Amino acid sequence: MNRLPALEDIKVFITVARLMSFSRAAELLLVSPAYVSKRIKLLEENLGQTLLLRSARTISLTHEGRIVLKSGEQLLLELDNMHNALKACREEIRGELRVSCSTGFGSAYLNPFILALRANYPQLGIDLTLTDRSVDIISENIDLDIYIGGTIPDHYIAKRIAKNRRILCAAPVYLAQNGYPTHPQELEKKHFCITIKERNQAPAQWKLQHQTESMMIAPNSKLMVNNGDVAKQWCLGGEGILLRSLWSVLPELETGKLTRVLTKWHQPADVYAVYSRTTRNNANLRVFIENLEQYLSKHLPHQFQDE
Repeated sequence: MNRLPALEDIKVFITVARLMSFSRAAELLLVSPAYVSKRIKLLEENLGQTLLLRSARTISLTHEGRIVLKSGEQLLLELDNMHNALKACREEIRGELRVSCSTGFGSAYLNPFILALRANYPQLGIDLTLTDRSVDIISENIDLDIYIGGTIPDHYIAKRIAKNRRILCAAPVYLAQNGYPTHPQELEKKHFCITIKERNQAPAQWKLQHQTESMMIAPNSKLMVNNGDVAKQWCLGGEGILLRSLWSVLPELETGKLTRVLTKWHQPADVYAVYSRTTRNNANLRVFIENLEQYLSKHLPHQFQDE
């Protein structure tokens, strides 16, 4: 046997074996008798066994045919059970889930993810809040907040769902005028920086890491904003060095509009699902988090992650 038999062949065989008739099986399956004969022949060739003994008026099962019939019935039963379980899962995922996230990450990743999720769970409603301020999920009645780096309050439950890091970059025009920094400490006086005060980021200090070494930097910032996209536009305009998540600046790095600097240094900024209650008894929350983790594993960029 070179490969597993087709489910369609097994289904046709079981129907014939139960009815002991090619013509009646064809009527039940809404196909032609010739199609039934073809599927049985393909199944026997695939298994290398004769399953049915045919005479002018009757057919009967061989010993091998009885084995295939028993195993095939069990297989189809398990498939039915699987489909029923999936259907029940989809049916229980209903109601509304309130989710919050930063504007940039939410627009780039949560938006397409939610559209894909809704295709599988049409009864699940999503109330999405995109904001660049800190969110209190308890007082604001938020079921789930997506964190990008930062410190998570101890009284929340947090699950890391994706690796991410912030890197340092600048526009070629800035580097042509000011040169490349050779050490993080040069960001405190020698170079100009653009800082972001969105959500749980601390703009006054940048904690940078290189392997086991870490360093706290007070960036020399003349421009500060609470929106990452605006900060990136300033960086593209040559206003200074920006510390920004890889997912946000990767397109500009690949086209040369931005250049990575101090390439050995980065800031860990993993993606966390943060909530205030267990997912064990909340199917909506569990399904959202599990599917988002799978989605990000396929779509979030991983360049430079293992440096």
